[in-house]
Amino acid sequence: MARVILVYGQPASGKTFALRNLDPETTCIIDADTKRALPWRGWKKSFGSDKKNFYPLDDIPTIINWIDKIGNPDKQSKIRTLVIDGLNTAMNFGKYFNADRSYQGWADLGKSILQIVRHAKAARENLDVIINAHVEVADPNNPNAIDRIKTPGKMVSDVGIESLLLYVFYAKAVDGKYFFETQPNRSSARSPEGCFDEQIPNDMKFIIDTINAYEQGD
Repeated sequence: MARVILVYGQPASGKTFALRNLDPETTCIIDADTKRALPWRGWKKSFGSDKKNFYPLDDIPTIINWIDKIGNPDKQSKIRTLVIDGLNTAMNFGKYFNADRSYQGWADLGKSILQIVRHAKAARENLDVIINAHVEVADPNNPNAIDRIKTPGKMVSDVGIESLLLYVFYAKAVDGKYFFETQPNRSSARSPEGCFDEQIPNDMKFIIDTINAYEQGD
């Protein structure tokens, strides 16, 4: 069973930049936002389709096929971290989006998002799957509302991706400082007790190393 980590936040809150210290030899990034670029200097030296570790893909069934391919426990793979960067673009512009800007079926879209998480969790044990998404900011006038992953429509929102995962981080940028929140503070962020401080650096290598040490009891 793979470890699945969800990171959500506003655009330019450091979600993708958090990938900068991952080993390009053991990392594959699915560029679901199709930006075809990464936000740090010299990224092309380490990532690209020619290096077989960076692919612009916004179609959900194709993304699921890649999860199954890389996460197949019966096949050898050097990939230890698979990133789906920009889940919201896949939700809005993938297979289920018609030319007339209406969905073929909200239920089908909701199931497809759920399948991404389920297929990721079913992948081989030595794989980390990172999913980056946007945030839906809560109504400040509703004391029961929380900031959570943004989804197109209530039926998709009701899937409740966060409730399926142990590690959910809220990316924030405040006064030029970039960090992740790890615990619920009017948000759906979560992590196991004692694993992290409430705020941590937006560094995915640090996060994975910390989780490894925590789960091994170090």
